[in-house]
Amino acid sequence: MIDRKLCGFDLNGWRDFVAKNWRSVPGEDEVIGPTDIVTSGPLSSIVRIGESRLAGWIGGPQADIAPHGRGGGWGDVGSEQRRIPVRSLLEMRDDGVEKLAQALVGSASGSANTVVSIDEGPDGDEAVQEHLLEALARGKFRNGSLVWRPVLAALFAIHRDQVSEGQLVGVVSHQRQGLSVQKLRIRSARNVLAPERREAAAHIPCDAGYESLFRGARNAAVGAEGFSARTAHRAIASSVGKAGLGMDCNPEMLRMPNGDWELLDLNKFDASEVVSVPSSELDLADCDVVLFETLCEGRLKKCLSDAIQRAAPVEVLSLPATAVAEGALEAARRAGDGEPIFFDFLPRLSTIVFGSDGAKNFDLIRKEETLEAGRTYRSPEAASLAIPAGQESVSVYLRKEEAPWPRKARVSLGAPLKHQAAVSLWVEQKPAAGRARILMESPDLGRNFAVDWDEALEEERPWSEIIESLDTQVSIPKRLVLPCGMEAWHDSDRSAGMLTLLESEPNRSRTDWATLRQKLSQRPFGKYCISSDGDVPPEIAAETLERFEILTSKALEVTEKRLRGESGYGTEDNEALKFLSWQFRRCPRDVATWLMDCIEASGRNHPFVKHQASWVLVYQGLGRIVGNEEDEARAMRLLLTSSIEDWVWNRQSAAMAFMLSRSDSAPSYLEREDVEKLTKRTIADFQRNIGGQYTMFNYAPFLLAGLIRWRLVDPKALVIGADPLADDLLAIIEKTEHDLKARCGSNMNFQRRRSKFLPILQDLKSELAGEGSNPDLLLDIYGASGT
Repeated sequence: MIDRKLCGFDLNGWRDFVAKNWRSVPGEDEVIGPTDIVTSGPLSSIVRIGESRLAGWIGGPQADIAPHGRGGGWGDVGSEQRRIPVRSLLEMRDDGVEKLAQALVGSASGSANTVVSIDEGPDGDEAVQEHLLEALARGKFRNGSLVWRPVLAALFAIHRDQVSEGQLVGVVSHQRQGLSVQKLRIRSARNVLAPERREAAAHIPCDAGYESLFRGARNAAVGAEGFSARTAHRAIASSVGKAGLGMDCNPEMLRMPNGDWELLDLNKFDASEVVSVPSSELDLADCDVVLFETLCEGRLKKCLSDAIQRAAPVEVLSLPATAVAEGALEAARRAGDGEPIFFDFLPRLSTIVFGSDGAKNFDLIRKEETLEAGRTYRSPEAASLAIPAGQESVSVYLRKEEAPWPRKARVSLGAPLKHQAAVSLWVEQKPAAGRARILMESPDLGRNFAVDWDEALEEERPWSEIIESLDTQVSIPKRLVLPCGMEAWHDSDRSAGMLTLLESEPNRSRTDWATLRQKLSQRPFGKYCISSDGDVPPEIAAETLERFEILTSKALEVTEKRLRGESGYGTEDNEALKFLSWQFRRCPRDVATWLMDCIEASGRNHPFVKHQASWVLVYQGLGRIVGNEEDEARAMRLLLTSSIEDWVWNRQSAAMAFMLSRSDSAPSYLEREDVEKLTKRTIADFQRNIGGQYTMFNYAPFLLAGLIRWRLVDPKALVIGADPLADDLLAIIEKTEHDLKARCGSNMNFQRRRSKFLPILQDLKSELAGEGSNPDLLLDIYGASGT
């Protein structure tokens, strides 16, 4: 006899169900007995009640009937800030945990074992899992765990004796953007049947997804008027959720913003007439049983089921809308009794190790591994890595099966190693329990480290290419691409973002070029408005780009007037030119021509050069924007035919460093004679900082790393022991290292520069040895120099 409270949640935001084994009897204690189903929604929400310190959030059925957040017709309680859809709480990831907890508590609380459904795919990724698990903890649910929706559907079918041992069960799940197909093998474990999940579900996007269904219902509700303040009360009506799911939908009285009442009748809306399911894409041919789980009802549910039936070799069993919640309750019972709930595979996770035969893949989680839910997996064999003496950090490459690209994590060791140290790397993870813990242990150091997948940098290269690049005898630093992001486009606490500036600046007669240039040159969170390749974030709309191009045309016009000697607002300084140059390779090609003409005319007066400091803009601007190969060849020729021994560190050296580091074609314009001259220039730029504060050191490491990229032309160039130039460069690096390490008592600014550049110098030495393991070296240099 079960004497403990058990609870299963199907919290999805579309139509929530909670199955529990107890009920509250008025005037009596809670009674454990038959399954009680609590329903919220469709389109469930939480609402804010009370004010100031007494305010709080409630969810569940109470929120469904509350007038809070239903529009201005309800007065102050109708404010939209008082109602938050549960769906948005599930998608917040980094916020709203307390509110999500209230969405759970509003339907049930106090259970001894609690199971919550989790979608397969992006809507149930590791971040969502951790979000839900934290909400369970905040809601004080004991023994909370997550189980995949298809597994819960199969548990429901097992409980109803609809499947048997050995059968392959195909579960078609209705999802946000369409359908998914998961195949589960029913196996026996400890005299209990349990589903086994061997791979991720296949996703079939189509217009039958929940988002599309509710969008259609909302459009029908607001009618020809479209979405506006006048129709907002219709868009959030309860009828919208019912109509979207094909449920019976009686006419609903709504309170309008002015306090009047309006009748909304969506009975004529039939979602089944507008949805289509690509039956041919549903791979169900090998299934012994096919289950269909959906929150829909009526004709819509039958329409979807019929489409699935066309792809199924056996009769499709359409489960009740409560099936997932009831399956979760069965999972909670099994968890309390210590019975197996399901068996799961873990997403394959790999790293790269080095042996006598070179670099090779090493699986920390093997493809064939399966694990009983609730148990912890640990890599049966740890990956063994070796860290060379002198290293202060170690780079670890990781590949996760479901991630689009591999990643590279850099783990700081805290201090340089005095001798080579061995490191073991392994993984610990539970199925559907958030991120894997990637752990690193070094007995020689007496320390353990955690490797953070989320903090690691994406490597947009195939895994095989990364292994091959590490396996080659000589390393080449990867081309530098400075990323773009939305951070500088949005407003911050200190200043307006580019999006805000573009609302006014294109229409002003006196354009504020200085503010615009400053915004382009800002790098919040390491991302510019425009990448060094000239790309903008994909979120930027076409009309926003049109306004930006208007400003670019204005800046070109102002700059051209300066060249012609004309006067007028904006022609008295270089701000418009700076605005153009911080567009990187997006900058119009004319600007590169003008800057190169300016350099060629360096002995004569030029509108761009009113004082000597202007040359920094001319050279660095050219290095930033040149992208066309013809222009690149001319720019390289201009620099290489000048007197290299007279170069200035933040002019010619900077421009050459920019081009060699950011272009794959620039190194091809160098001959061996040029490399010898540039090596001498690099050594001189290093030397001038020794004994000083290293305020003129920014571009020297850049130039050195850029020179190493000449290995694209000569793979054996600048390798210690094979090229005398490499030995000269190694000597100046070690001299610089000795100088930095010997001066521990200098000012704080020097100490900061010291701590940034010492790891860079170590990486440069590895590159000179042809054993560089940091393909992001140039990006690290950029970050260290604050360029």
